[in-house]
Amino acid sequence: MKTISKFQQLAIGCATVTTAAFGTLIPSASAAEQFNNQTIQFNRDTIIEFQFLKSNNAAQSTFGVLNLATGEKTPLINEARAQDRPGRNYAGTSGKAVRKPFAEFTFKSGTPYTLYLESNVRGKGITTVYSVPEKNGGAQLARFDNDATALGTQGVRIGWNDGTSSRGGFNQFLVIAGGGIGCPCKPSPS
Repeated sequence: MKTISKFQQLAIGCATVTTAAFGTLIPSASAAEQFNNQTIQFNRDTIIEFQFLKSNNAAQSTFGVLNLATGEKTPLINEARAQDRPGRNYAGTSGKAVRKPFAEFTFKSGTPYTLYLESNVRGKGITTVYSVPEKNGGAQLARFDNDATALGTQGVRIGWNDGTSSRGGFNQFLVIAGGGIGCPCKPSPS
């Protein structure tokens, strides 16, 4: 099934992208569907698009989805390098640190998932953190700024603390999720 990706048609600021990209693609999520720190689960097969926003850490990261029922990991967005200009600061942006800032994933009906962030320094894996706190020993290391009901409108911004730094905050790796369509439904005409 071919998905229309409005993300890929727009190369403008994040606020405009989220409004334009998500507005017509996903019907309203039901109360039983979840996209948060407890779990990610949908009532029907659902394709969700992810867009890398920026990173601010010394580690090189891979963002992906973990199927909690099978343990299967699916990497979605990879940093080709930890930051845009090594030695200058820790900022990583689209096109420099991340060459492919867009990805999509099909969440299967009734299957629980979590998001993950793997970090490495100089090729050595140092941490893997999850959006579900119980997989991090109870620590919340991912912050969702909204829930499943926002996937079809402004999207859900997800900020990560990769667990590699003493710096607090959820700004070490940022993605936005949305623009999905429930399968086998087709996107609304734009």
